[in-house]
Amino acid sequence: MPLFKRQDPDLGSLIAYIVARSRERAITLTQTKLVKLLYLVDVERAASGRAPLSGLKWVFFHYGPYALELPETLEPLKRENRLVAEGFKDSILYRAAPGAPSGEEWPPATRRQVDDVIRRYAGLDLNELLDLVYFHTAPMRDAVRGQPLDMSLARTDPPPRPQPALPAPSMPPDAHERLRAWQQERARSLVELPAGAQRSFFADPTDEALPLKDAHGRIVVSDDAEP
Repeated sequence: MPLFKRQDPDLGSLIAYIVARSRERAITLTQTKLVKLLYLVDVERAASGRAPLSGLKWVFFHYGPYALELPETLEPLKRENRLVAEGFKDSILYRAAPGAPSGEEWPPATRRQVDDVIRRYAGLDLNELLDLVYFHTAPMRDAVRGQPLDMSLARTDPPPRPQPALPAPSMPPDAHERLRAWQQERARSLVELPAGAQRSFFADPTDEALPLKDAHGRIVVSDDAEP
């Protein structure tokens, strides 16, 4: 038997964990991104048939999902120095979460699910994240502004996984030198034609078809043929 019963985190611990794990990935969360990540955690939980983790009551507020009770949770966390936040232009940035839980005391399935949301979505550009949340999560489809969101809709329609951008193909450092060497070797291997003859450089494949006057068909002359 386990020495202690693993329990799901409370909302404050969940928030601190998301901020801390995002910072480990060199991602500073704005308040908007933090809220959307909390929402996506609940959507993922609902998609797997479990109760939303945050305990928040999500509503269609202004343009997307929001929980009206969030400010009363965030402000005490900042006063208690469990979250380090600062203003930047019109945004609030969460710089750190001192004393954030490690997640080791949570049920393994809970920690995996939260970590997966952070890994998949925390690094998205804000506009990409908002597009995904607003238009590609089941609770937001056919939602009515000002009304609660039906999180159970995610059960049969989980959020899509963002497709990673394909990296640009890399070239070895000596690629240009190797190309020049090949061109030089190719030039040396060309057949020298007799004086006065018109030079012809054959392309790949190395055989070229030459039409002959008053002859039916075509003859193929190879680079390897004797002049």
